[in-house]
Amino acid sequence: MTGTYKFIDHTADIAAEVSAENYNDLFIISALAWKDSVAGNFSLDKPEEKEIEINDRSLEELLVHFLSELNYLLFVKKWIFSKVKNITVKENERQFEAKIKITGEPVEENKHELKIEIKAVTFHQMDIKYGDGKYKTIIVFDI
Repeated sequence: MTGTYKFIDHTADIAAEVSAENYNDLFIISALAWKDSVAGNFSLDKPEEKEIEINDRSLEELLVHFLSELNYLLFVKKWIFSKVKNITVKENERQFEAKIKITGEPVEENKHELKIEIKAVTFHQMDIKYGDGKYKTIIVFDI
């Protein structure tokens, strides 16, 4: 996996610039930025796997959908994502699809330090562009 993210100033929200060499890594790095926004460091005691299969009309919609699913798992289902175990993102006839296998575990109050609740993953400033050998975008989390 190759790619980076850095948090950038954004009025009243959390924003991250994300870059990676391919779609798969862009999704993985974006998920790590989301995780670092909401939770402190932790190790898995009771690892579980979940599979996410999604499709959307654009790569931006697919990325927002994926990160929103991680957010739903945490804040509604009380299950915290740890890492992407396997991912395939591809384009098929005017549609993008992703098959993603993630690991995580049920949230334990005394183990998982939750920093902030993200209300929504937004499309604000999200525009995935390719340049200088990398895919780049900005992700804004509504808090």
